[in-house]
Amino acid sequence: MSYDFKFELGAKVQDMFTGFEGIVVCRTQWIHNCNTYGLQPTELKDGVPQERQHFDEPQLTLLSDPVVIEHRHTGGPEKKVKVTNRM
Repeated sequence: MSYDFKFELGAKVQDMFTGFEGIVVCRTQWIHNCNTYGLQPTELKDGVPQERQHFDEPQLTLLSDPVVIEHRHTGGPEKKVKVTNRM
């Protein structure tokens, strides 16, 4: 059984219990259908980025839709290796 995620990557959400706000930078689906989200705060604390925090899906509310970022090639192999030297 597959369960869809409620929030898209890049969406800004808030935890209803702590008030913590952040951008969804990662999502995890556990075997018992519990979805969790990693939220990256957008504000600095003493000039330093804050650490990402993880929350369960039911306790999050959507603040704003994700900003669409155009995907660009960031490096890595250009082509698949056809032959290796391993035996």
